[in-house]
Amino acid sequence: MKEYSALLEDEQFKHGTRAGNLKTALTMLTDMLIELNALEIYYQKPASKAIAPKEINALREKIEYLKRLLQESMEPANDPSV
Repeated sequence: MKEYSALLEDEQFKHGTRAGNLKTALTMLTDMLIELNALEIYYQKPASKAIAPKEINALREKIEYLKRLLQESMEPANDPSV
């Protein structure tokens, strides 16, 4: 995750800690989804391996969990400062 540390620092400086964290997390999530799709496409090709690695399902579960956390953190009802 070192590649995102500079982005996190910049986003926190520009938008504050909470918004900067959310923006960085969404960027990371988008990048993970792109990587997952690339893996899935690779393993669907007939010339490729017939069985997809277990990492794809594990990565998919992590992405879904991260998405739920992000969505919950952006809801105003969960923010005590509102």
